[in-house]
Amino acid sequence: MLNFIKNKTNLSILIFYFIFSFSSLLFILLAEYNNNKTPTLFLKQFIFYLIGFGIIYLLQKIPINYIEKFSIAFYLFALVLLVGIFLVPPTLAPIVNGARSWYNFRLFTLQPSEFGKIATVAMVSMLIKEKSFKDNTDTIKLLKLALIISIPFILVAKENDLGNGLFFIFLFLGLVFLVCNKGKTLFRIYSVVIAGLAIIILAALYFPRLLSLVGLKSYQLNRILSWLNPEAYKLDYSYQITQVLNEVKLGGLTGTFVKNKNYIDEQFNDFIFSIVAKNFGFVGATIFLFIFFIFILRLFNIVKKCEQGNYSYYFILLSICSFCFSFFINIFSTLSIIPVIGISMPFISYGGSSLIANSILFGIIVKIHATIQEEYMEDEYYDNYEEEYDEIKYEDDYDPLEPVYENNNNRYYEEEPQQFRRSKRKR
Repeated sequence: MLNFIKNKTNLSILIFYFIFSFSSLLFILLAEYNNNKTPTLFLKQFIFYLIGFGIIYLLQKIPINYIEKFSIAFYLFALVLLVGIFLVPPTLAPIVNGARSWYNFRLFTLQPSEFGKIATVAMVSMLIKEKSFKDNTDTIKLLKLALIISIPFILVAKENDLGNGLFFIFLFLGLVFLVCNKGKTLFRIYSVVIAGLAIIILAALYFPRLLSLVGLKSYQLNRILSWLNPEAYKLDYSYQITQVLNEVKLGGLTGTFVKNKNYIDEQFNDFIFSIVAKNFGFVGATIFLFIFFIFILRLFNIVKKCEQGNYSYYFILLSICSFCFSFFINIFSTLSIIPVIGISMPFISYGGSSLIANSILFGIIVKIHATIQEEYMEDEYYDNYEEEYDEIKYEDDYDPLEPVYENNNNRYYEEEPQQFRRSKRKR
């Protein structure tokens, strides 16, 4: 394992995992300190990080083509976990905060929607890289994608897990831009989405009962209403976010380590960014955002090295979508730019399911990068071999040092070095 960490190719990405792990543990510890709680969550998160890194290390033992083949099995397994929530007794899957989206195994809890997200990323990446998919019309492409994405989306929405349910919508909209060839298709779909958002906001303002008729829960509606008119709900639904914003303002330019005036529930999870803004101020929050920005740029650099249109190419792009969605939705909710949705920040917020799921994505990306570097080195070796091969001047047609094979006419022929190439980037 030590050699795995010391490897420069791996370390260039793993350094971000180590930075995130240190930041997460520090922020969770500060959240417990600010709210006068004993640091039990800090210790649990440390164990989750050890497990997550162990998974990253184990994934390096599996070739990328095997990971691609297992995408379907992983997707089906995630669906079984999502369906199982409704089949197991309430003691094993209790209702928490209005949502039944967790397995409670006493020693640990498991949120299947987190694994449903990454399984869908893997499944979609395998689908859209196929030539048969690319040859379809935009309509057929979107129907196939909608079928794969809608199944976990419906199950997660049925669990009342609105935050993770929105991820599947975001993923579909990103895929619309990625796979569609015609500008008219993009314009029509995005126009419908914008119009839908406008209708929801207007209905929440003037006809809130209509939203409840179409399936929106009362607490979800109240979150929207309290976001639109926080003063009217400052004693109940907007009380929490009001306290969070007060703590953010208290941080100022350089931050403060004064304890919270009032207890803030889930500050170590949904509102983890308020810890950054309060304790380290505007300067610390800016540095934190800059580190995440550099991390995303690093992933885009890896994408450039992939053969465009293969599994690795799409997998990293969709992983970037997953990281960015959770990261910015968490920040926007904390700053009340959007209603509180309840999504954890990847690698930072407390939670084993989210961290393990994101560690799986991270581990596969590390494996892709290592594979690309190995293949580049392999191609470079054979390029150099060919140059030396072309420069050799033979005194006669036969060289006993060259690999030769005998054909049916008992003549010898030379094996070209080009036949030894094994680069998977171009397959």
